[in-house]
Amino acid sequence: MTHRNDARTAQSRRPAWAAPWPDATTRAATAPVATPTDRRRARLVTYGLLLTLLFTAAAEAELWPFTAYRLFSEVRTGTTVSLDLVAATAEGDVVVQPGDRAAPLVTTTRQYQDLAAATPERRREMVTAWLGLAGIDPGTVRSVRLERTVRTLPAGADEWIERSRETVVDVMP
Repeated sequence: MTHRNDARTAQSRRPAWAAPWPDATTRAATAPVATPTDRRRARLVTYGLLLTLLFTAAAEAELWPFTAYRLFSEVRTGTTVSLDLVAATAEGDVVVQPGDRAAPLVTTTRQYQDLAAATPERRREMVTAWLGLAGIDPGTVRSVRLERTVRTLPAGADEWIERSRETVVDVMP
């Protein structure tokens, strides 16, 4: 009985124009050899990247490309606490929001928490800048309040319900 995979057909055949198969010693001789300098450089790059990642995470720094750590760091529950900037105008209270989603006000709202600890002069500068970014004339505003708002999302609902609102700081622009 003749098997399909007998010894003669199982051997690989190279065309006559091809170079012969390299043996193990030839492959070992032509393989790149890592020098001690290459190994040190690789360790420095690896440890440097790890230290940079750890530093930016610990300092909560926003350094490109090590950004958006907050993207997944917040616990999602049925209750949320947020800070809102509310301008008191002659027409009534207006929540300071950007007219354009690409405006800097969208990214600087995380600095609202710094408003309470800032000096009075710095508070006025920050509030005036935010009003300008929102397209509100600071001359028409009597005062600006930073308010802490607690909202809950009941089970099965798709809209937040405001539970409480308290003024953290009041600033005269």
